[in-house]
Amino acid sequence: MISKRNALKTVVAVGAISTFSGMVPGLVKTVAAAKLRIRRCVNTMALDDPDLSAYRDFVGIMRARPQTARVSWRGFANQHGDAHNFKYCPHGDWYFLPWHRGFVEMYERTAAALTRHPDFAMPYWDWTALRELPAAFTDKTYQGKPNPLYVPGKGDDPSMVRNPLTGANALTDELVGPEVIRKIYQETSYEAFGTSRSVDRSNPKKPIVQNNLDAKWVPMGGGNQGILERTPHNNVHNNIGGFMPESNSPRDPIFMMHHSNIDRIWTSWNALGRQNSNDPLWLEMPFRDNYIAPDGTFYTKRVRDLLSTAALGYTYDTLPEPDNQPTDPQRRANLSALFNPAAGGNLLRLKKTDMAAAVAATSMGVPFQLGANALGPLQASPSAPPTGAPREIVAVISDIRIADNVRAIRVFVNRGTVGPEVPVTDPHFVTTLSFLRHGHGHGDGEHGSNLPSTLVNLTDTLRRLAQTQGLQNDTVTVQLVALPVAGTPPSQVGTVVPGSIEIALI
Repeated sequence: MISKRNALKTVVAVGAISTFSGMVPGLVKTVAAAKLRIRRCVNTMALDDPDLSAYRDFVGIMRARPQTARVSWRGFANQHGDAHNFKYCPHGDWYFLPWHRGFVEMYERTAAALTRHPDFAMPYWDWTALRELPAAFTDKTYQGKPNPLYVPGKGDDPSMVRNPLTGANALTDELVGPEVIRKIYQETSYEAFGTSRSVDRSNPKKPIVQNNLDAKWVPMGGGNQGILERTPHNNVHNNIGGFMPESNSPRDPIFMMHHSNIDRIWTSWNALGRQNSNDPLWLEMPFRDNYIAPDGTFYTKRVRDLLSTAALGYTYDTLPEPDNQPTDPQRRANLSALFNPAAGGNLLRLKKTDMAAAVAATSMGVPFQLGANALGPLQASPSAPPTGAPREIVAVISDIRIADNVRAIRVFVNRGTVGPEVPVTDPHFVTTLSFLRHGHGHGDGEHGSNLPSTLVNLTDTLRRLAQTQGLQNDTVTVQLVALPVAGTPPSQVGTVVPGSIEIALI
């Protein structure tokens, strides 16, 4: 599916972007010859590659400066968060992708200035192709000197040592595999692809959906994390360990490689033809003084300013061609109603809030009786369900309290019994998700008082079960399995308890 797009190697100057959507007889478009910086994959880079060398030098320069300085390794990281709290960084809401694009670009621009390498482009780590840390980040020395890209876990942070990406911390197919990536690109709704709009859940009985451009909404969280954030993004952070699951995660140099890859996936999603949100509450939000220039001054970017990588001066070495996948307006309207009740809609939705009786040891199961023939469309062809029938079934799992010794959560549907021993090859398996600890333990909320929430699409698994085993009584039972952190026996792992689970037919 992925092919090189050589036409992107040279593009129009910032602010005057032209694209070629086809040959138009008699029409010639002139393009300014501004060369874009090209972000390339670190997986196969030589250790002395100019971009990798510049990044290594930049990290060394920033670490050598007084760490109380604004332009220093810790000074930059503190814009994201310190060892205790997030500062500006959003997780769990729809500013997650644009804010981090601006953050990585801040490092990229400063690295180019400090290393006098004006063509520097931040590499990316494609963890789908390489399931271990690149050698440039694990070698303790480089050319006989300490390697700035290595995290020793010594000094004032003796616990901040990375995990080997093996065993319980392995980057398996359920987290970063080709099927996960396929489903990410298949999603056509921005809020389901990344994360949905901000919601103040401080009062779970009366959540408030974002209704203005107050900056408080940016780090608030409270949205439903989509597949990109809650599966590959979060699991890679947590499995690496050290700084990476914490609010000060940018203190690990691998952070930039990881988030450059997340940004590449968003760029690829757009290149396929997927559209970002056009809601002014998203587009017009300013990240006021969230970023630091090489000279130490603060600057502001709006979401609107961060939509085009070409306008920011860079692109990626590989991007897909448009796939011409049509957008279903009814599905878009249904998802909009799910994320924003003010949008109206007439969805079939069932919600349960009493979770106590559903918890059993390391798992829980919540059954939903959907009514006669509600699941009938899943027996039909995915491309041609009965006219007017709901074609997808999603679960909204909200306000999740997670014990500190839980590293991830597996989601199953309609299995008799579940537990940590049930493999992901089981036909009832849906997905694996996790949430960042943010320095406080999973159960203390994402930002402010908000606990994490997510949207999980159950359709593929239910359709597979419908066509191979049948679905009895139009019942969907959502099952959550707590996976222990490395070193914790499965029998001793704590519980995962949402505030509510809701089923919606879209």
